[in-house]
Amino acid sequence: MPDSFGSSLSNPTFFDPPIERRGSDSVKWTKYASSEQDVIGAWVADMDLPTADEIINAIKTRLDERVFGYTVAPDAFIPLLQEQMQRKYAWRVESDWFVVQPGVVPSLFFASNCLGKPGDGVMAARPNYHYFLETAHYTDRVYQPVDCHSANDRWEMDFQQMADTISPQTKTFLLCNPFNPLGRVLDQQELETIASLCLKTGTMICADEIHADLVLDQDKQHIPIASLDPEIERQSITLFSAAKAYNLPGIGGLSLAIIPDPDIRAAFQKRAYGVATHSGALAYAATISAYRDCEYWLQETIAYLRGNRDYLEAEIAAIQGLSMNHVEATFLAWINVENSGLEDPFDTFLKHGVALSAGNEMGSSAHLRLNFGCHRSTLEEIVKRMRQALSS
Repeated sequence: MPDSFGSSLSNPTFFDPPIERRGSDSVKWTKYASSEQDVIGAWVADMDLPTADEIINAIKTRLDERVFGYTVAPDAFIPLLQEQMQRKYAWRVESDWFVVQPGVVPSLFFASNCLGKPGDGVMAARPNYHYFLETAHYTDRVYQPVDCHSANDRWEMDFQQMADTISPQTKTFLLCNPFNPLGRVLDQQELETIASLCLKTGTMICADEIHADLVLDQDKQHIPIASLDPEIERQSITLFSAAKAYNLPGIGGLSLAIIPDPDIRAAFQKRAYGVATHSGALAYAATISAYRDCEYWLQETIAYLRGNRDYLEAEIAAIQGLSMNHVEATFLAWINVENSGLEDPFDTFLKHGVALSAGNEMGSSAHLRLNFGCHRSTLEEIVKRMRQALSS
């Protein structure tokens, strides 16, 4: 079908033909699959778009070595990360600040565990990626929520609530930026407000910035909160990975924690010791190639996702009972279903062949999360089935 939003795509055929993931080992496509029904996976946050050829070739080259013992970071790895931070964010990061980790999610728990003691507070906005809401419970801390509200077609944190709640007993503030599932890129004023409140109470900021490379709005710029000021930098842990932007979750765990304060860094590493697994050779090869060779692929991907975002926003706006705010970043849409008239929206859409993420897991039963990181034809079929579910 003609693409009404073709102007958003630098090359609409860049990801043709679509890759068939039914019957594969994809958790997104197999969790809800059955012999009785065809179900489209649109929930967990990985993309159905093919990874860059350069990354695949780098993995093949590493496979040709034919030995896969325990691996250390290649010599080029940390300097490449430093160059990325300087080039993209004008942030000078020292080499010894980097701590290699198997994934961003374990690092949230390590950060909470290494700060304060059981019974102290862990603060995070809600709605949020479910691990942010669960970290306090699993580290024997007390969760302190900061609610987000929809205003002017975007989600905003209740900073008055944050100011009223945060205290010296709040040892950790878990920040998700860009914001999953709300699709926000927090601006400098918002980040400065968060930083100011945390500095006053001595609250460490642990920032998950794994979606930093997936800013869709051309007038927006991701800002690492630690890059704002040296004082904020010292009171921060920044988590990032190539996994989301370059679609590498299945290649093996590799993420980075940037921890400038040596005492916090040592405490973090102590908590991770014996728990965090070593990253593997293929993950290093893929990550180096992503950051070194694949900027062109990333820009094509962002353009493609922007086109999908524009298409989805227009379609949802035309469906009675559904709504969504503008998505500035990520490939995730937070869809309001409270006026859908459905008793169980998640189950209804699932019965019509669309598996979404349940909003109650992320702090709002009135919403569902939809992953639009897929081929346009798949997204069109998702929308078609959602319309059928609502009209049945």
